[in-house]
Amino acid sequence: MKKILFTLGVVASMLMNAQKNTFLNADFWKSKPSVEAVKAEVAKGNSPSEFNASSFDAVALAINNGAPLETIKYLVEQDGNSVDKLTHDGRLYLHWAAMSGNDKVVEYLISKGSKVNQLDTKGLTPASFAAMFGVNNPKVYDLLFAAGVNPKEKYKDGANILLLSIGNDTDGSLLKLFQSKGLKITDTDDQGNSAFDYAATFGNLDILKSLQKQEIKAHDLALINAAQGTRRSSNGLPVFQYLVEEVKVNPKAVSADGSTVLHIVARKPKQADIVSYFIAKGVDANKVNKDGDTALMMATAGQDAEVLKLLIAQTKDINAVNTSGESALTFAVKSGNTSAIETLLANKADAKVVDAKGNNLGYYWVQSYRSARPGQKDNFVENMNLLQKAGVNLATAQKDGSTLLHLAAAKNDLNLFKKLEALKIDVNALDKDHMTVLHKVALIAKDDALLKYVAALGVDKSIKTEFDETAYDLASENEILKSKQVNLQFLK
Repeated sequence: MKKILFTLGVVASMLMNAQKNTFLNADFWKSKPSVEAVKAEVAKGNSPSEFNASSFDAVALAINNGAPLETIKYLVEQDGNSVDKLTHDGRLYLHWAAMSGNDKVVEYLISKGSKVNQLDTKGLTPASFAAMFGVNNPKVYDLLFAAGVNPKEKYKDGANILLLSIGNDTDGSLLKLFQSKGLKITDTDDQGNSAFDYAATFGNLDILKSLQKQEIKAHDLALINAAQGTRRSSNGLPVFQYLVEEVKVNPKAVSADGSTVLHIVARKPKQADIVSYFIAKGVDANKVNKDGDTALMMATAGQDAEVLKLLIAQTKDINAVNTSGESALTFAVKSGNTSAIETLLANKADAKVVDAKGNNLGYYWVQSYRSARPGQKDNFVENMNLLQKAGVNLATAQKDGSTLLHLAAAKNDLNLFKKLEALKIDVNALDKDHMTVLHKVALIAKDDALLKYVAALGVDKSIKTEFDETAYDLASENEILKSKQVNLQFLK
């Protein structure tokens, strides 16, 4: 088990180092660099095959930012890259090329033997991935069909390629192509949902009205899909008014997981008019989904203060918890949303809430920590002050014995520990694994900086784990520290 942890530590370290790679800077690719420019960066030592922390490499970023075809060809041919290489979410380069609607790159990757029916971790092939992103370039699909993709293939819930893509078929060219392959505008998925229902995702009223004229029936899914929108855009109030008032879709429709439109749109910015509209249509803001979440809980992760206030006014119990024991305030703390925390506390949210595992808000506060980027506001300490003022004892341990220092150890961030020092947390407290914070840090440390900092807090170095190991013993087995030949005498 320890060796697995150490291996993961090595991988994490490699990913952190990769962040300095020029090829992993999106701004570099936005300039659409030539092959010569890329070669110059390779000569400087930048790796064209390294991953960033999200498993995107130079090729994937180049494709997604519209780099020239010749540049992409050069990158694919570099050591460590190939058309079969898996990137973010288990996607091939072909997934990204198809999603970008770039038929030239699609054609090139297919010519190099890319697997056209490869599934990513979400169960999407390059064709279905493109369709879900609204790619309306017929040549992309035609190339995939010619390479072996079955035009009648059924994807999630039994939806075919026509259903997935029809919402962005602005000129009818996709429909013409798909009909030539034996698909029909009247096709439905396994639940009977129609082309209209799927098209609602993209919110193109001209397309929706055209489908309505063709008597393509609308169902509850149309409203849910419209609320979800796409990754690139959200639908406006006119789309919902059309669906509810003209098409007569039920405004109280719920998704497969029991979420209403309010659950879905509350997470997005600038949705106050839509929230108000559905509240007026009788949608219950107190309705919970299968996880017990309310729309208010969803809204706390967003940055729309007006939506939050609208939902608070409709909420019967601001301290209601979901099946995990998390309240709206828990959600706000977890997302680090200072404005939401302040608003909820001002409306009598209970800061003493404890989740089903016995974790208080301090646990979620530490989990919300992110290293602040240059120019980015760091509200971590501000949120700490709000919680303390509300009566949360951040020095107390969680039910499993973990203190906030134990939780911070997993993040391996010296700046986080410095922010926690003022809380005067017991550094010798033992968690359920009979470990102090020094034991935890010794397991995952990448150098001696954090180890020395924690050791200097006054930890009893003689304390042993349930396996009779001191922090020195654990650090001595840390493969990263051994590879760097770190002197660990200060732990004795």
